[in-house]
Amino acid sequence: MKDSGEFDRMIRIERDAPASHDGYQNVPGAPFVLAERWAHYLPGAGRERFADAENAATAPAIFTIFWSPEVEDVSPVDRVRFPAKNDGRLYDIQRVEEVGRQDKIRIFAVARAEPVAGAS
Repeated sequence: MKDSGEFDRMIRIERDAPASHDGYQNVPGAPFVLAERWAHYLPGAGRERFADAENAATAPAIFTIFWSPEVEDVSPVDRVRFPAKNDGRLYDIQRVEEVGRQDKIRIFAVARAEPVAGAS
């Protein structure tokens, strides 16, 4: 992947803000956009499974982005939204690998399960 022309998909990397305590309970932090980056998208083989009396589909994917200090600490606590818009599908990050020395970052992720259309 040497040609930057292969980086033709915009992704959004999101992170949750730290939790806070409102005096009664811990309140989860609101999600925020860590970065938006052009990425190389490689879809994996998806699968369907039977869970909670519903069919759900999962879709693994590999996103490769260029390294920068802003994204050097991306980890499985973060998530990817693809495409990079508010209604884009959420992908849970499974693992992250640095490719080369501060060259690229490869993000292995799995799309969150969504009900299959027509399932009852």
